[in-house]
Parts: sequence; C-alpha cells; structure tokens
Amino acid sequence: MEDGEVSGTNHTHAETGYDPAYEWPGYTEVPQPTTVLNESLSSNFKPWSLLRLLVQTSSVLPRTQRLAVLDEHKEVQFGRDVAPAGSGTPRVRLKEMAVSKLHATMFWDAGRREWTVVDMGSKHGSFLRPGGYSGPTVSVGEDLGIRLSPSRVASFPRALKHKDALTVGSTTFVVHIHSDRISCEGCSSSGSGNNIIPLFPVSKGVKRAREEVGSIPSEERDAKKALTMLKRTLLSRHDTARSSASSQPSSYVDRSAKRRALFPSSPLDTPGVLSPRSDSPCVTSSGSVPMPETPAPPQPLPESNIGRQLLMKQGWQPGTALGSQENASGLVEPLEVSVTSNRSGLGMPEKAPTSSSGDWRESGKQKRWADMIDEK
Repeated sequence: MEDGEVSGTNHTHAETGYDPAYEWPGYTEVPQPTTVLNESLSSNFKPWSLLRLLVQTSSVLPRTQRLAVLDEHKEVQFGRDVAPAGSGTPRVRLKEMAVSKLHATMFWDAGRREWTVVDMGSKHGSFLRPGGYSGPTVSVGEDLGIRLSPSRVASFPRALKHKDALTVGSTTFVVHIHSDRISCEGCSSSGSGNNIIPLFPVSKGVKRAREEVGSIPSEERDAKKALTMLKRTLLSRHDTARSSASSQPSSYVDRSAKRRALFPSSPLDTPGVLSPRSDSPCVTSSGSVPMPETPAPPQPLPESNIGRQLLMKQGWQPGTALGSQENASGLVEPLEVSVTSNRSGLGMPEKAPTSSSGDWRESGKQKRWADMIDEK
C-alpha cells in the first residue's frame, strides 16, 4: 500500500460508522435583500446627515447672510483668516479679534455616524449649549453653555445634536441636523440664495463680472466658454472706461494762474520781480514803483540824550571828532545810510527803478549783448 492511500476504501458507511450528515457544510451565503435605487438618486446619495447652521446672533456677519449650507461637505472650518489658496475645505470666516485664525472645525464622524465639533486650540474658546442644557453660566449675563476646552488647548471631538447652539466669538449658530437629508422650514434657503453665507473666498472683480455676465445654466456650463465670456466682459469694461476718458477734451490748465488768483498776497519766487504784496515797501496800491526817499540830513543830538551826556563827561565837546585831540582825521559827521531799491542787496550799483516787472528781462539781454561786444 502506497503512502497517502486509505485502507479499506470499499467499506460501507455502516461498517465504518461514518455518516455524511456530520460533514461541515462550509460557508453559505445568505441572500440579502437588495434595493435597486434610481440611477439619479444613487449618484446624488450622501452617506452623512444633512447639516445646516442658522445664525442666531452675530456682530460681524451681514444681516442678509443667515444660513450656512453644508449639504455637499463633510467638514467645515471656522476662523478669522481666509482659507489657504487651493483648499477644498469650506470655511465660515468671522472677521473679529475674538476669533482665532483657525478657531474650530465641524466634521462627520463616519465611525459613529454623527456630526462632531472640535476646538482647534483657540484663545477665547468655543461654547456649546445643548438644546435642553441648563448648566452654569460661563459669562456674566450670557448663557453660552459649556466651553469645549481651556485656552490654547485643543478639545476632544464632541457630538452635535439637532438644535444645539455653537458660539464662536460674538456669533451663535443653531445646528440643524436631518438624517433624512431634507431641510426643515427653519433652515431652508431663499429662492435667490442671498441669505447663504459664502464658504469659499471670491475676488471682488470676479464677483462683479459674474453678476454682469449672469448665471449660466448647469446643463450648459462649460469651463472654456465661461472663461472666454469672463475675459470679454472684463476687456469690454476696460475699453469702455478708456473711451470715456479719451472722449473728454484735454485742455491745459494753468494752475499757477489759479493759485495767484486764489492767493494774490503770496510773493512771487522769480528773482528780480517785484512782489505784488500790498505790504511791500517797493509797491504802492496803484502798482507803480515809488521813487526812493532821500534821507533827512542828520540833526545834532539833543542835550537830553544819554549818550551825549556820557561823552561830555568823558571830555567830548560838540563839533569835535571822537578820540584823542591829536587825531584830526576823525569823523565829525555821522555815517549816512544809503537806501537800496528794487529789493537789491548791499553793493548793488544805483539804478533807476523800473515801472514794470518785465523790464529786468530786457535789461538782462542788453547786459549780455554789451558783454559780447566787449569780448570782441
């Protein structure tokens, strides 16, 4: 008999005591009832419950934005800053210093099949008030509920229930969760969608261009066509602004003349030009240049003059020069002051004053011509 051969293969079941009923039947698959869903319904089916946030109170959000629709998202963030570029996670932006850059996060827990909220280590904290909660008051005069974690410490995920109130900064959201994914009357959006909070940043220029272009039907939406239409709209608006600017007549505006008309008392900066100020000693009210006044002849000092009395006590006599009697070259008469005209400084030669402010140009030409003749 060879190895592996079973002896007595011809024996009957009665002789060996074997019964096939004792054999293990193996794994048997129990047919499960299958439900055939509609193709359109199965493609739009979401395994998570419907979540919408209704704004109860807020000092930073516009009054028209009162609903956050999260039907197509399994996660949403709350923060003060805009989401990073290219991020696909929606974010409710609350622009106030009581809210951290990334304050809190809501997400769908697939293991427990429930929505949860986590504080991301904010400074001022996130507060959750259950629908029937009546615990201690966190802030004086405000029943914000329980704080998820201490300051600067991230919290554990906390389950959310329908009608719970979440407070982040000065904004309080009422949580609406519907397992049948059908919104109730309180969390339904308006037909125009003006009350929906934007979850992704949109630039002002693109937003304005989209409003001008109008909404594109979903069945006719094409990325290339939409981009081409957007470019045409922006370029046409730029051309319109340029044409309107070019249509206005461009005329030279003499701002200096306007300034002189508004401020006639301001002095001119041109050298050699007479100042038109009324308080100038060189210009009279009629505009003509006055002749320089001849100084009066010096008069002897009166006897009451203190300087004369001091000099006489020191031996000085009227009609004599100062100093010793031996110095006969001393000045007997005082120095005469020569009055300058035309705003000229010391050392300028005497020149007849001109009656107009433009003669200095002609005199300059004559002087240069005379210099050229002398050089030749």
